[in-house]
Amino acid sequence: MTRPPMAPVAGLSRTSSLPSPPPRPARRAVPTEESPRPAPSPGPAPEPAAKAEPTRPRRARRESADTVRPVTVSLPASLVQGVRDRSRIDGVSQPEVLMDALVATQSRLEELVTSEPAHQTTRSDGLFIRRESGPRRDEPLATLTVRMLSRNVDTIDALVEKIRAPSRSALCAAALRDYLAGHAGQARRE
Repeated sequence: MTRPPMAPVAGLSRTSSLPSPPPRPARRAVPTEESPRPAPSPGPAPEPAAKAEPTRPRRARRESADTVRPVTVSLPASLVQGVRDRSRIDGVSQPEVLMDALVATQSRLEELVTSEPAHQTTRSDGLFIRRESGPRRDEPLATLTVRMLSRNVDTIDALVEKIRAPSRSALCAAALRDYLAGHAGQARRE
């Protein structure tokens, strides 16, 4: 099946000529020691360049600015699922569940962290530091990645230092385990 040719469009021709682009401003050659300076061309003088609008100076981003950072913690898979479930039930974000757990257990965090079984210890053979796994858990680890304000991440890191927790993940695991267990018992009573 062939199409019939299209009707010509009025005012359109294949042979129309397009206007040429405007002339470019002459580039000034940068003289080098080896090349002589070129003589100025007798052509028209280039137009003075338009002044660029002054731009506002960009503010430097402060460390205390409320920027959002991704934070990843390694937790037992059941805790990661518990955070997701609690988030869905309460209608809040996963970072809020994590922060709620830390706030709820704040006074007992040191005790909770020290009661957590150690996952890894380190030993030195004189040259290298090697990790030795602690008591093996049957439960696999999973990662929980949340986006939090920088100030909140700094607060969590300050808690890790204050309590002398082995890591951010260990601190979060201890707080979440206690917090989610409390909510599970509360749900059964209701």
